[in-house]
Amino acid sequence: MTLQKQKIYKTVLDRACRDFEASDQKGQVERGSLIFRSSGAKQVVEVPFFDETVLLTIPDFRFESEQRRNVTLASKILILHYLVKASGHPLSGEKVAYEDLSGCRSYLPVFERRVCRPLLTAFGFNRDLFHEAGTALGGTEEEYGNSSFTLKAFPMVPITFILWEGDQEFPPSIKVLFDRTIDGYLPLEDITVVSKLAANRLLHAARLQTIE
Repeated sequence: MTLQKQKIYKTVLDRACRDFEASDQKGQVERGSLIFRSSGAKQVVEVPFFDETVLLTIPDFRFESEQRRNVTLASKILILHYLVKASGHPLSGEKVAYEDLSGCRSYLPVFERRVCRPLLTAFGFNRDLFHEAGTALGGTEEEYGNSSFTLKAFPMVPITFILWEGDQEFPPSIKVLFDRTIDGYLPLEDITVVSKLAANRLLHAARLQTIE
């Protein structure tokens, strides 16, 4: 990440910290289906995040992965945005494509370039590797396409990945689906960010080059 991009992310992170400080913190934690507990004079939020749990300590806003992984700036911002935005609405069970989410259609080319294309390059002709990567991240197997699974970015943000494997006659295809309620848990611009993070985790699980 460039220095300029780091500065931008840091500004966004600081604003997200202030927004959560000003919110009904306990209420937002509950609406996000998270756990809020006291630790001395501090509060700790347990955030299931893909295949790990991130502990957010308040008021110093310290992020620590229970699996001792690095928590990136982008991940910290996503976690805080989820906490601030969480509506508490139950999952609808209706899976919708990115372009069918309100306000997202015009950004579909960017989404496909950042999320779908790298996955197609990596897994388009290898459904077994795709399945193995999803399983490694704790994905729930689905029955779409030639291989599919759902990852939980957060408790209320499931993301479903579907692969139609390519062959000599047909090119491969990948579709990413979201619960209809996702805009009640993340800002629209974060949907691409969280999907790209999911794609990177799949590539990493398959020991392939991740996306910058």
